[in-house]
Amino acid sequence: MNQTDLFQIEVAGLNAWPAPRQMFYDGWFMRFTGGHSKRVNSVNPLYPSTLPFAEKIATCETVFALQGQPCLFRIGDFIDQSALKGALEATGYSPFDPTFVLGRALALDDAPHSEVTILEMPMADWFRMRAQFVNVSPVDQQAHEAILNSIVPEKVLLGLFAGGQPVACGMGVVEGPLMGFFSIYTAAHWRRKGYAEMIMSALTDWGLQHDATFGYLQVEGHNRPALKLYQKLGYEQCYSYVYYEKVSGG
Repeated sequence: MNQTDLFQIEVAGLNAWPAPRQMFYDGWFMRFTGGHSKRVNSVNPLYPSTLPFAEKIATCETVFALQGQPCLFRIGDFIDQSALKGALEATGYSPFDPTFVLGRALALDDAPHSEVTILEMPMADWFRMRAQFVNVSPVDQQAHEAILNSIVPEKVLLGLFAGGQPVACGMGVVEGPLMGFFSIYTAAHWRRKGYAEMIMSALTDWGLQHDATFGYLQVEGHNRPALKLYQKLGYEQCYSYVYYEKVSGG
Protein backbone atom coordinates (compact mmCIF):
# COMPACT_ATOMS: atom_id res chain seq x y z
CA MET A 1 0.00 0.00 0.00
CA ASN A 2 1.23 3.51 -0.72
CA GLN A 3 1.41 6.39 1.74
CA THR A 4 -1.83 7.92 0.46
CA ASP A 5 -3.74 4.69 1.14
CA LEU A 6 -2.29 4.43 4.64
CA PHE A 7 -3.16 8.05 5.38
CA GLN A 8 -6.76 7.44 4.29
CA ILE A 9 -7.00 4.46 6.65
CA GLU A 10 -5.64 6.60 9.49
CA VAL A 11 -8.19 9.37 8.86
CA ALA A 12 -11.04 6.87 8.54
CA GLY A 13 -9.98 5.34 11.85
CA LEU A 14 -10.07 8.74 13.55
CA ASN A 15 -13.55 9.38 12.15
CA ALA A 16 -14.77 5.93 13.17
CA TRP A 17 -13.55 6.36 16.76
CA PRO A 18 -14.08 10.10 17.26
CA ALA A 19 -13.50 12.33 20.25
CA PRO A 20 -16.53 14.40 21.28
CA ARG A 21 -14.14 17.27 21.97
CA GLN A 22 -11.05 18.04 19.96
CA MET A 23 -8.80 20.92 18.95
CA PHE A 24 -6.91 21.30 15.67
CA TYR A 25 -3.51 22.89 16.20
CA ASP A 26 -0.94 23.46 13.45
CA GLY A 27 -1.59 20.13 11.75
CA TRP A 28 -2.12 18.16 14.98
CA PHE A 29 -5.39 16.91 16.43
CA MET A 30 -5.71 17.09 20.20
CA ARG A 31 -8.56 14.81 21.31
CA PHE A 32 -10.26 14.89 24.73
CA THR A 33 -12.85 12.35 25.85
CA GLY A 34 -12.00 11.03 29.31
CA GLY A 35 -11.96 7.36 30.19
CA HIS A 36 -9.06 5.06 29.35
CA SER A 37 -9.17 4.93 25.54
CA LYS A 38 -5.85 6.50 24.57
CA ARG A 39 -6.89 7.01 20.95
CA VAL A 40 -9.43 9.64 21.95
CA ASN A 41 -7.27 11.20 24.66
CA SER A 42 -4.08 12.03 22.81
CA VAL A 43 -2.30 14.30 20.35
CA ASN A 44 -2.47 12.91 16.81
CA PRO A 45 0.02 14.56 14.42
CA LEU A 46 -1.28 14.30 10.86
CA TYR A 47 0.09 17.19 8.82
CA PRO A 48 3.46 18.99 8.58
CA SER A 49 4.23 21.56 11.29
CA THR A 50 4.94 25.23 10.78
CA LEU A 51 5.86 25.85 14.42
CA PRO A 52 8.90 24.48 16.29
CA PHE A 53 8.28 21.10 17.92
CA ALA A 54 9.38 22.27 21.37
CA GLU A 55 6.84 25.09 21.28
CA LYS A 56 4.06 22.80 20.10
CA ILE A 57 4.78 20.09 22.65
CA ALA A 58 4.67 22.67 25.47
CA THR A 59 1.38 24.06 24.17
CA CYS A 60 -0.17 20.59 24.01
CA GLU A 61 0.93 19.91 27.59
CA THR A 62 -0.72 23.13 28.73
CA VAL A 63 -3.98 22.40 26.91
CA PHE A 64 -4.22 18.85 28.27
CA ALA A 65 -3.40 20.08 31.79
CA LEU A 66 -6.30 22.53 31.53
CA GLN A 67 -8.54 19.57 30.71
CA GLY A 68 -7.24 17.71 33.75
CA GLN A 69 -5.66 15.02 31.54
CA PRO A 70 -2.11 13.75 30.96
CA CYS A 71 -0.61 14.68 27.61
CA LEU A 72 -0.12 11.62 25.41
CA PHE A 73 1.13 11.58 21.84
CA ARG A 74 0.01 8.93 19.35
CA ILE A 75 2.65 8.60 16.62
CA GLY A 76 2.03 6.48 13.52
CA ASP A 77 4.66 5.24 11.08
CA PHE A 78 2.51 5.80 7.99
CA ILE A 79 4.56 9.00 7.58
CA ASP A 80 8.10 9.80 8.71
CA GLN A 81 7.84 11.07 12.28
CA SER A 82 11.49 10.57 13.26
CA ALA A 83 12.09 14.28 13.94
CA LEU A 84 9.02 14.51 16.18
CA LYS A 85 9.99 11.35 18.05
CA GLY A 86 13.42 12.84 18.67
CA ALA A 87 11.89 16.07 19.96
CA LEU A 88 9.58 14.15 22.29
CA GLU A 89 12.40 12.04 23.68
CA ALA A 90 14.52 15.16 24.18
CA THR A 91 11.63 16.62 26.20
CA GLY A 92 11.40 13.59 28.48
CA TYR A 93 8.88 11.38 26.67
CA SER A 94 9.16 7.62 26.22
CA PRO A 95 7.25 5.26 23.89
CA PHE A 96 4.80 2.59 25.09
CA ASP A 97 1.94 0.39 23.87
CA PRO A 98 2.84 -0.31 20.22
CA THR A 99 -0.32 -1.03 18.23
CA PHE A 100 -0.79 -2.57 14.79
CA VAL A 101 -3.26 -1.48 12.12
CA LEU A 102 -4.20 -4.55 10.09
CA GLY A 103 -6.13 -4.71 6.85
CA ARG A 104 -7.34 -6.87 3.99
CA ALA A 105 -9.53 -6.67 0.92
CA LEU A 106 -13.07 -7.59 1.90
CA ALA A 107 -14.65 -10.71 0.45
CA LEU A 108 -17.85 -12.63 1.19
CA ASP A 109 -17.19 -15.06 4.02
CA ASP A 110 -18.91 -18.30 4.93
CA ALA A 111 -22.39 -17.88 6.39
CA PRO A 112 -22.64 -18.17 10.20
CA HIS A 113 -23.60 -21.55 11.61
CA SER A 114 -27.31 -22.22 11.75
CA GLU A 115 -27.41 -22.47 15.53
CA VAL A 116 -26.49 -18.82 16.07
CA THR A 117 -28.53 -15.65 15.63
CA ILE A 118 -26.88 -12.35 14.71
CA LEU A 119 -28.88 -9.18 15.22
CA GLU A 120 -28.44 -5.47 14.63
CA MET A 121 -28.94 -3.92 18.05
CA PRO A 122 -29.92 -0.51 19.44
CA MET A 123 -27.04 1.16 21.23
CA ALA A 124 -28.47 0.76 24.76
CA ASP A 125 -29.07 -2.97 24.27
CA TRP A 126 -25.67 -3.46 22.67
CA PHE A 127 -23.91 -1.72 25.56
CA ARG A 128 -25.70 -3.94 28.06
CA MET A 129 -24.60 -6.99 26.09
CA ARG A 130 -21.02 -5.76 25.78
CA ALA A 131 -20.88 -5.14 29.53
CA GLN A 132 -21.31 -8.89 30.05
CA PHE A 133 -18.11 -9.59 28.09
CA VAL A 134 -15.71 -6.93 29.40
CA ASN A 135 -15.42 -5.10 32.70
CA VAL A 136 -16.01 -1.39 32.16
CA SER A 137 -16.04 1.32 34.79
CA PRO A 138 -18.91 3.85 34.80
CA VAL A 139 -16.46 6.54 33.62
CA ASP A 140 -15.30 4.42 30.68
CA GLN A 141 -18.89 3.47 29.85
CA GLN A 142 -19.87 7.14 29.69
CA ALA A 143 -16.85 7.94 27.50
CA HIS A 144 -17.62 5.02 25.16
CA GLU A 145 -21.22 6.13 24.77
CA ALA A 146 -20.00 9.65 23.94
CA ILE A 147 -17.67 8.23 21.30
CA LEU A 148 -20.39 6.19 19.61
CA ASN A 149 -22.84 9.09 19.71
CA SER A 150 -20.22 11.23 17.92
CA ILE A 151 -19.71 8.87 14.96
CA VAL A 152 -20.79 10.52 11.71
CA PRO A 153 -20.16 7.73 9.13
CA GLU A 154 -22.66 4.88 9.04
CA LYS A 155 -22.20 2.27 11.75
CA VAL A 156 -23.72 -1.03 12.81
CA LEU A 157 -23.80 -2.71 16.22
CA LEU A 158 -24.15 -6.50 16.06
CA GLY A 159 -24.81 -9.07 18.73
CA LEU A 160 -24.39 -12.84 18.33
CA PHE A 161 -26.56 -15.27 20.30
CA ALA A 162 -26.15 -19.03 20.66
CA GLY A 163 -29.03 -20.97 22.16
CA GLY A 164 -30.57 -17.63 23.12
CA GLN A 165 -27.48 -16.68 25.13
CA PRO A 166 -25.41 -13.55 24.33
CA VAL A 167 -22.05 -14.77 23.07
CA ALA A 168 -20.23 -12.08 21.04
CA CYS A 169 -20.55 -8.53 19.78
CA GLY A 170 -18.90 -6.14 17.38
CA MET A 171 -19.18 -2.76 15.68
CA GLY A 172 -18.53 -1.79 12.09
CA VAL A 173 -18.11 1.70 10.61
CA VAL A 174 -18.09 2.39 6.87
CA GLU A 175 -16.62 5.49 5.25
CA GLY A 176 -16.40 5.27 1.48
CA PRO A 177 -14.57 2.06 0.54
CA LEU A 178 -13.14 1.57 4.05
CA MET A 179 -14.71 -0.59 6.75
CA GLY A 180 -13.47 -0.36 10.33
CA PHE A 181 -13.98 -3.18 12.85
CA PHE A 182 -14.25 -2.24 16.53
CA SER A 183 -15.20 -3.73 19.91
CA ILE A 184 -14.97 -7.38 18.88
CA TYR A 185 -15.66 -9.24 22.13
CA THR A 186 -16.61 -12.81 23.04
CA ALA A 187 -17.87 -14.00 26.42
CA ALA A 188 -15.02 -15.66 28.34
CA HIS A 189 -16.58 -19.13 28.52
CA TRP A 190 -17.53 -19.07 24.79
CA ARG A 191 -14.06 -18.28 23.42
CA ARG A 192 -12.12 -20.46 20.96
CA LYS A 193 -15.36 -21.83 19.50
CA GLY A 194 -15.39 -19.74 16.31
CA TYR A 195 -17.81 -17.05 17.47
CA ALA A 196 -15.38 -14.17 16.93
CA GLU A 197 -14.94 -15.32 13.33
CA MET A 198 -18.72 -15.41 12.95
CA ILE A 199 -19.20 -11.84 14.18
CA MET A 200 -16.34 -10.69 11.90
CA SER A 201 -18.02 -12.49 8.99
CA ALA A 202 -21.36 -10.81 9.70
CA LEU A 203 -19.73 -7.39 9.95
CA THR A 204 -17.87 -8.03 6.71
CA ASP A 205 -21.13 -8.91 4.94
CA TRP A 206 -22.68 -5.70 6.24
CA GLY A 207 -19.71 -3.71 4.98
CA LEU A 208 -19.89 -5.28 1.53
CA GLN A 209 -23.60 -4.41 1.38
CA HIS A 210 -22.59 -0.81 2.09
CA ASP A 211 -20.00 -0.73 -0.73
CA ALA A 212 -16.89 -1.16 1.42
CA THR A 213 -14.01 -2.96 -0.29
CA PHE A 214 -11.23 -2.87 2.33
CA GLY A 215 -11.38 -3.67 6.03
CA TYR A 216 -9.08 -2.42 8.78
CA LEU A 217 -8.77 -2.87 12.53
CA GLN A 218 -6.40 -1.94 15.34
CA VAL A 219 -4.79 -4.44 17.72
CA GLU A 220 -2.50 -3.75 20.64
CA GLY A 221 0.85 -5.46 20.24
CA HIS A 222 0.54 -7.45 23.47
CA ASN A 223 -2.82 -8.97 22.45
CA ARG A 224 -1.39 -12.12 20.91
CA PRO A 225 -4.70 -14.05 20.74
CA ALA A 226 -6.36 -11.25 18.76
CA LEU A 227 -3.37 -10.92 16.42
CA LYS A 228 -3.46 -14.67 15.81
CA LEU A 229 -7.20 -14.57 15.06
CA TYR A 230 -7.00 -11.70 12.59
CA GLN A 231 -3.96 -13.15 10.84
CA LYS A 232 -5.94 -16.38 10.46
CA LEU A 233 -8.68 -14.30 8.80
CA GLY A 234 -6.19 -12.89 6.31
CA TYR A 235 -5.45 -9.52 7.90
CA GLU A 236 -1.93 -8.18 7.41
CA GLN A 237 -0.09 -5.25 8.94
CA CYS A 238 -0.61 -1.94 7.14
CA TYR A 239 1.25 0.26 9.61
CA SER A 240 1.74 0.68 13.33
CA TYR A 241 1.65 3.43 15.91
CA VAL A 242 3.01 3.97 19.39
CA TYR A 243 2.11 6.26 22.27
CA TYR A 244 4.52 8.62 24.00
CA GLU A 245 4.14 9.73 27.60
CA LYS A 246 6.33 11.93 29.75
CA VAL A 247 8.23 9.84 32.23
CA SER A 248 8.25 10.81 35.90
CA GLY A 249 10.71 13.59 36.47
CA GLY A 250 10.96 14.39 32.73
